[in-house]
Amino acid sequence: HMENKIKRDLALINLVSDFESKFELGEVGYLEERVYFQLLEFYEDEYLFEKALEVVDYAIEQFKYRSEFYIIKSRLLLNCSKTDESLKTLSIAESMAPFEREISLLKARAMAIKKQFATARDILDDLWIGATQSDTVEILLAESYIHEHMKDYNEMYNALSKAVLVDSKNEEAMERVWISAELSRRYEDSVELHKSIIDQDPYNYQAWYNLGHGYNCTWEYEKAIEALEYSYIINPDFESAYLDCADTCLQIRDYQKALDIYIEANNRFGPNDELMVSIAHCYIFLKKIGIAKQWLLKAIKLDAYNDEALFLLGECYSIEKVWYNAINAYHKAIQIENRREEYYLGLAKAFCAVEDYKKAIYNFQMATETGPEDTLYWKEYICFLVKMALYDDAIQVLEEAEDHTYGADLIYCKAVISYLLKDKEECMVLLEEALLENYEQHTIIFDLAPELKIDKEIISMIKYFADSE
Repeated sequence: HMENKIKRDLALINLVSDFESKFELGEVGYLEERVYFQLLEFYEDEYLFEKALEVVDYAIEQFKYRSEFYIIKSRLLLNCSKTDESLKTLSIAESMAPFEREISLLKARAMAIKKQFATARDILDDLWIGATQSDTVEILLAESYIHEHMKDYNEMYNALSKAVLVDSKNEEAMERVWISAELSRRYEDSVELHKSIIDQDPYNYQAWYNLGHGYNCTWEYEKAIEALEYSYIINPDFESAYLDCADTCLQIRDYQKALDIYIEANNRFGPNDELMVSIAHCYIFLKKIGIAKQWLLKAIKLDAYNDEALFLLGECYSIEKVWYNAINAYHKAIQIENRREEYYLGLAKAFCAVEDYKKAIYNFQMATETGPEDTLYWKEYICFLVKMALYDDAIQVLEEAEDHTYGADLIYCKAVISYLLKDKEECMVLLEEALLENYEQHTIIFDLAPELKIDKEIISMIKYFADSE
């Protein structure tokens, strides 16, 4: 069975590339109907709606009286948010096939997008008369679009959960039922729903996938990993399941397992520079810097403009203290993508290490300007200034930080500066505020001023909070 599938896929891939090369040359010529349907299904599955529209126009030119192609075209236009064009195409289809249910279903969806909810409802009410089981699922799907556009996400979920209980093999219904669970935040309901589907149909890879997401949203990460793993074991071509499973492993810091999944995915879907970056990231977490660098260099060879790969390469060199290589890698990353605060921070710290303080200050500033809402970048900048004994500058940066963000780490910094400026009383007030806010982060003060470790008053205050944690 598997052999057939691969052969067919190869045939399909050849079909697609054959079409695309003819299309480039503008000589598509005559194609059989069957070929058009295969091409359209391929592009639609890959969400390449614009491409599919080009194909369907050829099909219509060749088969002027086949309502199916007009129906597909109107569905594609809806997916591209070209609602009025979609309705025009539907009326052509209707003149050829007046009783085609799919035309009414699409029309109801279009009316929902245009916020003509009553009209949409009327169309569906007519369809319920004499509906078979497979019609039921299609009508419920159409209803779910009406609820979605009305922003009634509970009803959207209700319609879709009914639909998947009628037919759990319907891919669109299975995709949308999870979207609706997220929109309505009905994660527990979704977990129960998908468990009951799996009881009936244990090899339903989409049900396992949705179940995994439900567990993820209820913080049951171990169960989520297991469910997502079942999903891609059942359907080894389902790339999202690998990525989401690995992502969940990272959440619980199981770097080895995440690494294994990324490598498996790269063997199956690769070579892919983004997967290679994920692989390298895991190796960095596992402290295997040499291997991480090899993977990053492979990724950069595949795509010289992968800024993430260059940034992580900089991180690797920083860990190895090969500062000029690190600076070079961070620079390249920033040239490609200049809106990532962590890139500037890496560069700033590398410049500190080689004692180029002017460039360090410039990059600390860039980091805080790029990510002003995150206290980390302000904290790093302030710590640098304090270590350089530039207390006035540090106070100035702290005040600027307070316009943008709030966090215990900044209050700790402020406390240390007060201490260093010999204002012990202010230091104690701030320290208490910071300890109340976040006890965990208090070690930052010893980083900045190791002499605090022998200050009895400060130590006893920290101890008091430790006991109350």
